[in-house]
Amino acid sequence: MQKNKKLTEIINTLEQIDKANKMLAFHRQFEQPDMNAVANFVRLREDFLRQLAILLKDFEVEVKLPIAA
Repeated sequence: MQKNKKLTEIINTLEQIDKANKMLAFHRQFEQPDMNAVANFVRLREDFLRQLAILLKDFEVEVKLPIAA
């Protein structure tokens, strides 16, 4: 994969993590949050974090990201 394409994919993944974080905050703000929605966004965020770690390995960057919301 070309370097520019990889960088674009990293940026896109970071944007997806940001969106998942915002949706988690939105759903958690309620007195009785929809726990199914929260669980789905936590899982989605974890998937994006794993994807980011894989993408960063291509740049010889190894990170240990907390897979927690």
